[in-house]
This record gives sequence, structure tokens and C-alpha cells, in this order.
Amino acid sequence: MRFGNAIKEVSTIGRYRLRSVFEDGYVGEIDLAPLFENPRGPLTADFKDPALFAKAYVDHRAVAWPNGYDIDPDVLRYYCETGRVCSYEELAAVFEQPELSPMTLNDKQKS
Repeated sequence: MRFGNAIKEVSTIGRYRLRSVFEDGYVGEIDLAPLFENPRGPLTADFKDPALFAKAYVDHRAVAWPNGYDIDPDVLRYYCETGRVCSYEELAAVFEQPELSPMTLNDKQKS
């Protein structure tokens, strides 16, 4: 959690839609279908069963599922703020060189 985001509450609001309440009060909703409709590994392949997605819960301030899959809260916050699931390349650029991003994650100004 490089930017200090943390999930306080999570709920599912559709097949792959997630509503997350962050500890700073920010509430975001995001459609995570791009992560699960074209699985890239065994953990995401499990989400072909819609019942699994509905079992989302907060674990160590991140969103997690019973099969061991989780989403870093900084990444989830970025998805929510941009309104889409981003490519790995975009995430790497943002989180490895945050000065390139126009985002102010966790409502903190960059210095």
C-alpha cells in the first residue's frame, strides 16, 4: 500500500461490480469484469462462478475472496478514480513513477 489507501467496507453490486468504502471516506464503484471475463490464471479463472465474486470481503485493509485472490487497495483506488480497470503497463507506470500520473491517490498532493 504505497499510497496508504485502505478499504473499510466492500460490497458487490452486480456480476463483477464492486462498491468500496475507503478509510478516508472515499466511496468508489468499479466494474471488474476485465479482470475476470478473460482470466489470466487459476485464481481469476475461479470467478467464472459468479457466486465466488459475491463473497468479497475486507482482509488486511484490501479486498479479498475465499480463493486467495485479492486486490491491493492502492490499485483498487486507482481503478475507481479512473473509472476503469487499467492495463498492467499503465499501473506499472503510475506506481513506479507516480510523478507521471495526474492522480492524487488518497487525496494527498504529490510533493
